[in-house]
Amino acid sequence: RTSCFSRTRTRYRHKRAFPLPGSISNQLASSSLRLLRAVGPLTRLTRIAERRAMPDMNELALFDYLRRATCSSSQEAAIREEMLCCAPEKSDLKKELAGDNSAVVEEKVCKAEEIPDGTKKEVEVRGRKILIINDGGKFMAINGLCSHYNWPLVTGIYYKGRVRCPLHGACFNTETGDIEDYPGFDSLHPFQVKKVGGDLVIRTTEKRLESDRRTKKSWLKQTTNEKPIVVVGSGPAGQSVLENLRLAGCKQPIIQFTKESMPAYDRVLLSKKLDGDPVRLRPDEYYLENHISVRLNSKVVAFDPSAHTVTLSDKSSYVYDKLILALGGAVRTLNNKGGDLKGIFTMRNHNDPKRVLERGTGKDVVCIGASFIGMECAAALKPVAKSVTVVCSTNEPLPALGVDIGRAIRKYFETKDVKVITDARVDHLNGGGDGFVKEVVLKDGTRLPADCVVAGIGVDPDTTWLKNHNVALDERGFIKVDAKFATSVPDVYAIGDSITAPLPFWGIEHINIQHFQVAQRHGQLAAWSIMGKPQPGKLIPYFWTVFFWEKGLKFAGCSDGYDEIYTKGDVDSLDFVKYYLKNNRVIAVAGAGLSPAVIQFLALCEQDKKISRDEVERNTSDDWAFMLK
Repeated sequence: RTSCFSRTRTRYRHKRAFPLPGSISNQLASSSLRLLRAVGPLTRLTRIAERRAMPDMNELALFDYLRRATCSSSQEAAIREEMLCCAPEKSDLKKELAGDNSAVVEEKVCKAEEIPDGTKKEVEVRGRKILIINDGGKFMAINGLCSHYNWPLVTGIYYKGRVRCPLHGACFNTETGDIEDYPGFDSLHPFQVKKVGGDLVIRTTEKRLESDRRTKKSWLKQTTNEKPIVVVGSGPAGQSVLENLRLAGCKQPIIQFTKESMPAYDRVLLSKKLDGDPVRLRPDEYYLENHISVRLNSKVVAFDPSAHTVTLSDKSSYVYDKLILALGGAVRTLNNKGGDLKGIFTMRNHNDPKRVLERGTGKDVVCIGASFIGMECAAALKPVAKSVTVVCSTNEPLPALGVDIGRAIRKYFETKDVKVITDARVDHLNGGGDGFVKEVVLKDGTRLPADCVVAGIGVDPDTTWLKNHNVALDERGFIKVDAKFATSVPDVYAIGDSITAPLPFWGIEHINIQHFQVAQRHGQLAAWSIMGKPQPGKLIPYFWTVFFWEKGLKFAGCSDGYDEIYTKGDVDSLDFVKYYLKNNRVIAVAGAGLSPAVIQFLALCEQDKKISRDEVERNTSDDWAFMLK
């Protein structure tokens, strides 16, 4: 103890702190030692002193610091106990705090009057953004950024203990911080808010201030000796189902087989951000802690429902208790003459963006296909390419959203010097002596210089290998599942882009929807069904995209079978709300700009509330917050 204190003195004297006379210094040292003995374990205060002490702290300052630390130790224990008592019953906060030995942080952040009832405010604690909500005098606090792509939640939609990201639609419980609707895999930290006089004080720990997000824990110590649950595929559906199996209480071993050479990664960014390494959804430690075995470069080619086994391409076989098929899609390739030339790419796995970027930089690029992938790739390549041309087979891009939106997007791309050729078909592609593509020739004879070609012409269900396995498929090859995601084969389930499933809120018996958020939700709902538990919520389709990181589009619901479109705002300037109606009821909402209507429609569907055509006409502001209260 004495040597520890002496080293501290020597270090700070070396920093030219003014030395005290020897007698006073010795008295302070003796008093400090008594304080340390009174506190208990020296390592605790030593660690705090090492972390917090100022470089120029002299003996007097150190003595004062130790005195204050001693006095506050009992207060810290009391604060920690109060945080434990006040933790929401439905959260894991009590377990997390019980294992959190980091220092308690208590900081005044603002006046209570700054957040009137029904409002929210973003504050900072040690540089970490925190959102505070006042709901009827009850103050709640969570991390202030959406866990999907860090969008500020202070601009989001709050209703009944939930806040939705205004861009991505992700939904978070404001008491527990838990993510309740996707996209995004992480939850947020909840923080205790205490009103002291007229001030609001945030209470938390240093450890919980280290991150803007929180990965929910399964608290599984070890697995059982039962047969494993086997998941085929590592896309958003495959990753979501194995995570939710653990969260739903599954103790069986889980094995995930994937054709990929790396574990699950963020596919949303593949066509939006070409530079940089792929973003892993989970580190290796996550799979170890949750007892999940991930087998990379492993292609499942068959399964035997009677023996409950799956067979891989290397002829090895594995037994399963339940089999979950998260197969995704098989990307379509060009079948035109010259479609096999080098320099032609698709955008499907983590290696594709880097290869496209390397080939397309400084070159003439042609994107074949004007759906979301094609248009996103064109926007991502424009800053680095010599030229970018999009070949669109329809009369306008993004036909699923309507001709007017497609026209507005095309004109916007043209302002960025990206040429979009509509009603165009590729006839063939020409190459050079080096085997690389040099030219794309259209049906009308137009020749487009092309050193790099990106084919974004859609995907097909990756289910051809299932045709001899008695799995019911529809006429397009999608796996037919019921509301619990069970296939026609016992103990075999399917989720994600390769399925056609019920959409109860819209009264649709079977539909295929290929969105990241939908795939994640499939995995969650299937996991809880497999565990024999009620599904946590309903599937409300949502999609978003952004071009040039400037203009975005949002879409919520399902527009299949619509008989009328009611448009408000200015579509040409990409500042609008578009309502898709069927039998005078809104079934989907699309939008661009600042209107909250799309995200609010998500929340209304969650609450089983419907909007009529008359209500759309009467609501001139397109703000539906009054229906959410």
